[in-house]
Amino acid sequence: MKLFLYKSVALLIVVAILFKLLDVLAVSGLSNLKDDDYKDLDLLYNNKIDDELLILGSSRAWNHFDIKVIEEQTGIKSRVIGLSGADFNMQRALWEQALSSENDVKYIVHVVGALEFSRREDGIFKKYKFFPYFNNQYVYSNLSNIQPDLWKDKYVPLYKFHGNYKYFLKGIKSKFKPNTSSLYTKYKGYRGFEDVWDGEIKVDSKVISQDDISLATSFIREEAQLANEKGKVLIIVYAPEFSQTNAIFKGKQTILNKLESVASENDNVYFFNYSEWEGNTDVKLFHNATHLNAVGAKIFSQSFVKDMIEVLDINN
Repeated sequence: MKLFLYKSVALLIVVAILFKLLDVLAVSGLSNLKDDDYKDLDLLYNNKIDDELLILGSSRAWNHFDIKVIEEQTGIKSRVIGLSGADFNMQRALWEQALSSENDVKYIVHVVGALEFSRREDGIFKKYKFFPYFNNQYVYSNLSNIQPDLWKDKYVPLYKFHGNYKYFLKGIKSKFKPNTSSLYTKYKGYRGFEDVWDGEIKVDSKVISQDDISLATSFIREEAQLANEKGKVLIIVYAPEFSQTNAIFKGKQTILNKLESVASENDNVYFFNYSEWEGNTDVKLFHNATHLNAVGAKIFSQSFVKDMIEVLDINN
């Protein structure tokens, strides 16, 4: 009986070691990828950012801000890191890293909107992007606020790949055949949508709770304080949205008032409010109700540059 128990324990140990080894190999392989899913986060979390202007936020960061337009007209190196579906906890994982690490960034642009102020209740969107970074304190602490049992993904071998088998195989393949899947289609984080919207609004009516607004505002105040401590300038941008969303997002005006208040309280913080941007009524500039297409992004980026140049003039 004892021999059977010993053999059983030994087998379990061997299996655990094998699972752990496979987990480490897959995660290491993902960290080697330099494709659309992983390159931008690799630069951020491994302190490789050498740009002076860094734009952070949700999907509207990576498809609203045409980096070529911004660099050509401001003359400063710029980059965008946007996470699709990112609420304020996911976004906080970005800006805490950007502000806490040593880099060349002088200007942090934080892109927000009404939906980003609403806490996700469906888990971490596209969680696989963070698999290589669960040991990062800013990633783990903030994503745990979305998924309290994230410790299972971090500590239980292969658990994170449940439902994400594609990325397990992708990581293993990358580990043994480097650069086979490293297709990067963005330009320094930016990629615009090429289509033109048909005008049909598919976004559900959304009430942004006062609790979520208060918590997100508190986070942004912490961001402003940290930016001040690090000697960086923070620009909060309320991104363009199609005008009819004003009647859909309840709490939008409260958010705008809160952001204006944060900017007025801090000398190093500016608020660019594009909730009433002139292009917000033009369907031809949009991919959907909350995202610009490539044409809209180019036009909007020119508006952003005009405001940004004023900030550059003040701080140079």
